[in-house]
Amino acid sequence: MVIAVVAIGCGAAEAPAEARAWAPLVAAVDLDPDPNVVEVELTAEVATVEFVEGIVTEVWAYRDSGSADAVASVPGPLIETALGDRLVVHLRNALPEGTTLHWHGLRVPEAMDGNPMNGGAVAAGESTTVEFVVRDQGLHWYHSHLYADEQIQRGLQGTLVVRGREEPQADLERVLVLDDVELGGDGALALEPSAEDLMLGRRGNTLLVNGRVPATAAARPGTIERWRLVNTSNGRHFALELSDTPFLVVGWDNGLVAEPYTTQTLVIAPGERYDVLVAIEGGAGERLLLETLEVARGGGMVDPGPYTLLELALEDPVADNGAVVVPPRRDVERLEVDADTMVRRFTLEHETAANGGTVFTINGKRWPLAPPVHVEVGTTEIWEIANDTDHDHPFHLHGFPFQVLDRDGVPEPTLGWKDTVRVAGQGLTRIAVRHDELGMWMFHCTIPEHAERGMMADLHVMEDPQ
Repeated sequence: MVIAVVAIGCGAAEAPAEARAWAPLVAAVDLDPDPNVVEVELTAEVATVEFVEGIVTEVWAYRDSGSADAVASVPGPLIETALGDRLVVHLRNALPEGTTLHWHGLRVPEAMDGNPMNGGAVAAGESTTVEFVVRDQGLHWYHSHLYADEQIQRGLQGTLVVRGREEPQADLERVLVLDDVELGGDGALALEPSAEDLMLGRRGNTLLVNGRVPATAAARPGTIERWRLVNTSNGRHFALELSDTPFLVVGWDNGLVAEPYTTQTLVIAPGERYDVLVAIEGGAGERLLLETLEVARGGGMVDPGPYTLLELALEDPVADNGAVVVPPRRDVERLEVDADTMVRRFTLEHETAANGGTVFTINGKRWPLAPPVHVEVGTTEIWEIANDTDHDHPFHLHGFPFQVLDRDGVPEPTLGWKDTVRVAGQGLTRIAVRHDELGMWMFHCTIPEHAERGMMADLHVMEDPQ
């Protein structure tokens, strides 16, 4: 297919074929003059985009309707706020069916979480307003949580940056939204999942960064770039490498980590976010390639690679000013757990249904038929997420960031806050979580093909669960 050649046919040593210019995300217009309030208007609508230049694809997308010149885009408008700001979002649904707006990674009031079982969906032609105080630093993303496997794949997703009081210093900041879509020869989205799509999540033939096929961006040796990365793909895992340049990881899903660390390869599962610093080195005219490598997904299946995602074309280097980059550190409160801490075990499984399809479950129960898990507000628990399948499952908890304790018995070396964690096939990951917000909250696999087919459950945080 021609599209696949243009979009992802580049090898490790090649530059992207017919690469387009780098496309930074466009920020939504803040309609409120108060410096502590961010107010935006979004319209979810049917639109067209060019993932591949010259090929028109119909999508469902968000448009910044507070700007007269804005057009709908995938991903949607970037929303920028600071910690402690009040965020007000007016959503108008111009789609032919209902939708919701979920704030992936943000602690919000129960009614603002986008859970269709709580507040219900925004019906076609209707509008709603979401309003809350932003409590979580970092890169987050918003998306539909109704028929999420199809609505996210159609394009209903966007990003939100929350700046904290202390931020890493860099010469340039980029937000990179990693995604993929399955395009037919006419450019139309393929929406009917295959059997492999159901097992691993939809993985398209066209890789995207900020809604475009691999692009070329200018970079200057001698500078430090900050990259905020999010994987919004339904199923694809990205394993990133930047030529011979290491990533200095300074943050995870929910803000800065206590101790930054360096890695040559960065694996990002669907829903995860990473905040990294990259030292640009080389000479003018040289090129650095950001690639995604092959990722083993279990059961002998892989997300293939290497494919080029972004080409950095190096320009004249900056003069060495002798400055030393000091990676930021964050005081992270460690959740205290001991032998008396309540332990809950959640087993992720799948089985073949009577009709030949696949059913995904947590503790043998399929959502929404499973009864909620009841816990007392203010308690800290250890959750054991046991993956009883051969394939990896990224696990996401609404409402509460958590700390990873260990993976397959190996203690987590870094202290930080996450809301999404990759659980290896036949693996066991333990997390510590404090339930400090009343309400009903979802937890599920972030591969929406799995969540929508049962691998989801509800957590009910109560004053008295007796």
